Amino acid sequence: MQTDLEEAKAQEVVKFQNSLEEMKNKIEEANALIIKERETAKKAIDDAPPVIKETQVLVEDTKKIDSLTEEVENLKVRSSI
Repeated sequence: MQTDLEEAKAQEVVKFQNSLEEMKNKIEEANALIIKERETAKKAIDDAPPVIKETQVLVEDTKKIDSLTEEVENLKVRSSI
């Protein structure tokens, strides 16, 4: 009976060691994938074109612009005469 119990314990220990080894392998694979993904992301960031942001330009003095536009048109008319 004692030897059966010891043999069962030894089998359990071996089973747990195998499970632990499998988990270690999976963790190592996951870490390798993470490192590869990080390197790929860094390369993509380095290779990406710069972002160009459009900014809205507000025209505050429309009266002045209208006046100058009118003056240009008048000068065009005068120069064609």
